[in-house]
Amino acid sequence: MHDLRETLLLHNSGHWQGCFIRMDHTGKEQERFSTSLEVKEAEGFIQTCLTYKENGRQQSMNFGSIPPSMQVTQTGHWSTGPNFITPWNWVAELCVVNQQQRRRMIVRHGVSGLERIIYVVEAKEDTAQQNPSQPLQCQSTSFGSLQIWQPEPGVELFIDPRDRQQGDITGCGIRWCDQNGITHQILRQYNAEGALSPLSDSWIDQPSCAH
Repeated sequence: MHDLRETLLLHNSGHWQGCFIRMDHTGKEQERFSTSLEVKEAEGFIQTCLTYKENGRQQSMNFGSIPPSMQVTQTGHWSTGPNFITPWNWVAELCVVNQQQRRRMIVRHGVSGLERIIYVVEAKEDTAQQNPSQPLQCQSTSFGSLQIWQPEPGVELFIDPRDRQQGDITGCGIRWCDQNGITHQILRQYNAEGALSPLSDSWIDQPSCAH
């Protein structure tokens, strides 16, 4: 059993320069903004501070231990969200880490299905990065009752756009196949009772890399 807290810090600490892209339920860009994020350990706490570069507004969060609702893989990918969901509103955030770069998504589900997604492209301060072309319009394909959005080459977002009913198994995920052919992914799944399921790769049954 790996130390979740230590793993999270090992792969996610540092200064990250980001581009947040807010999209509607069809995958069409609504707005984007630049950010700077600092993640560090201080005085026994994991501390994060997100700065919006346009206006200087900051959002901070501190936590001592990994909350039960947070899932962390052995390679530092992570997701947060509720421990239990109903067919009503719920929000999840997922992140995959590839050394000096990260890809994140924040998914907001409403009463009648998917409301919006924020896609985040991040890189360490000294790492060159190319943001997706503007305005972004995700290519979308069906995967059973789910959808796969492709915000940029090699990256797939797994979305449940349904007007979900009680008893529906659901989830969301992000997968990034990098230029070296290495796949980075995390899936957040909820069972028929709406409870958070353990980490698993079995929810997706298709080739390991997007093209």
